Amino acid sequence: MTQPAAGTSAQSATFEGQSASPGVAFGRAFFSLASLEELELRKLNDDEVERELARVDSAARAARVSLVHQRDALGEHFTAEQRRIFDTHLTMLEDPVLEADLRGRIVNERLNFESALKDMIGVYERLFEVVQSPSLRNKLVDMRDIALRLLRFAKPPGERARRAADMKGGILVVRELSLSDLTEALEQGIAGLVAEEGSLNSHGVILTRAAGIPAVIGVGGIHETLRAGDPVLVDGDGGQVLVHPPDAVVALAQGRQSETAPERLEAARLADGTKVELQAAVASPSEVRQAVAMGVRIIGLYRTELPVIQGEGAAREDLLLPLYRQVAESAERIVFRLPDLDSTTDLEAVYPVREANPALGLRGVRALLAQPSLLETQLRAMLRASSNRDVRVAIPFVNDVGDLRAVRMVADRVREELRLEGADVARPLRLGVVIETPSSALEGRELLAAADFALIGLDSFAQLILAADVRCAYQAVRDRIQSPHPAVLRAVRKLVRLADGLESEIGVYGECLNWPGAVELLVGVGLRRFVVRTAQLPGMHERLASLDAAFCERVAENAARAVTREELAAGLPASWAE
Repeated sequence: MTQPAAGTSAQSATFEGQSASPGVAFGRAFFSLASLEELELRKLNDDEVERELARVDSAARAARVSLVHQRDALGEHFTAEQRRIFDTHLTMLEDPVLEADLRGRIVNERLNFESALKDMIGVYERLFEVVQSPSLRNKLVDMRDIALRLLRFAKPPGERARRAADMKGGILVVRELSLSDLTEALEQGIAGLVAEEGSLNSHGVILTRAAGIPAVIGVGGIHETLRAGDPVLVDGDGGQVLVHPPDAVVALAQGRQSETAPERLEAARLADGTKVELQAAVASPSEVRQAVAMGVRIIGLYRTELPVIQGEGAAREDLLLPLYRQVAESAERIVFRLPDLDSTTDLEAVYPVREANPALGLRGVRALLAQPSLLETQLRAMLRASSNRDVRVAIPFVNDVGDLRAVRMVADRVREELRLEGADVARPLRLGVVIETPSSALEGRELLAAADFALIGLDSFAQLILAADVRCAYQAVRDRIQSPHPAVLRAVRKLVRLADGLESEIGVYGECLNWPGAVELLVGVGLRRFVVRTAQLPGMHERLASLDAAFCERVAENAARAVTREELAAGLPASWAE
């Protein structure tokens, strides 16, 4: 496939989603939006039944052979536990009950292969909806994946071969990232994946991350804008998808990926010499090593959700300990953020009941306190990994001092238990809070006085203050969360002033730092600690080095007096919007 040209006359568009697998990919869009719902019912004539049964046998046999081949050929990408997901799908393909059900619909109801498959899956969907079990929902996802795999192999071989030849180096756009999508991507040399829907706990997402293919999920409605063959940039680091990206953006992204030796950064300073702290936000030991190689030895945020998701709601201490110890030994200082989970992960062990509004439900510290064993396991592993190292713990989604006290009580008890077991835990964990909720901002003075440090999770903070979801299906809502707003700026300014008065450490992280003028305004309200993804460190270092503190302060003071987002934007220097 020829490489697409960026920066065409078509209008660029950016879509927000969730990062499913880090990395950057650029290529032409290919769709795999096959949906059982779109299949039209077709009845068979009596003389067509045997031919249709033969199609079932042929497609099932080809699907089994392909799955076994993929499991063996692609095994190097996955752990033994992850390879067992292939076996689960093989078991479904070989299930005599499912096969008999499918064949019975063809023989008795005279449905063609595709209609019978759609009808059978529909029955299971209605059954699983009644039961409302996350594990059954996961099983249904697997069943639908098997059905789509069968549909793919029911197509003529020539049609499949032509599609495969065209897809190399492209971007595959799917409804929900599945195992069959991933294996197709690996076999055909797909560069990146985009899914309109999906869960971070799905088998497809877990294996995609393990395979190292850049992927973004939850990009609702992208197929309404995107056309087959359009150039697409997938930013798996930032959870963004750019359609018709400008040449400069593609060059920057591809240059960032291809660097073999990362640029070593000097200590961060503003143009006027003011010191600032630039720290890394990571989710794996490899990202820690990348940050350290750049000269950034402080890990301001280490995300700990993935082991919990891979463990289906639980993570064993003996597996966490070597991971956390490796990370702690690599950095000068590290902040582990306790798992920030919500019910969109579909972890039945943590969320046995479906929530209507996961963003405001059993999330962050609430989930940890509701699952004491999960919290204790994390704290034990972090304490054991600390061993005279500067290891800190950030508590996500706190409401007030009560959440901090509850976690501190557990941490103190766990530390005493480890001491009695003979572990080296002379150094207590420093506990900080992640300020994301309006209540935590309103109780900022009390929280900052009680915590050892604080981080502002700017993405959640802005969304909750503005009551706008960046992943909303409606562009009118997404537009409200694409640039700085005076209400958010004032709230951050208040927190920074409180922290300065209490001599408390406070920093900020989040993709909202990419808003035009966001970093400049935050510098202007007094923030001096920025935590960004490894890939963004060089750009952020350069951006900070161009700023004058006094000028930023003057602009930020005027911006905070604005009463609308548009009024704030109109008062920013033109250079800040570049």
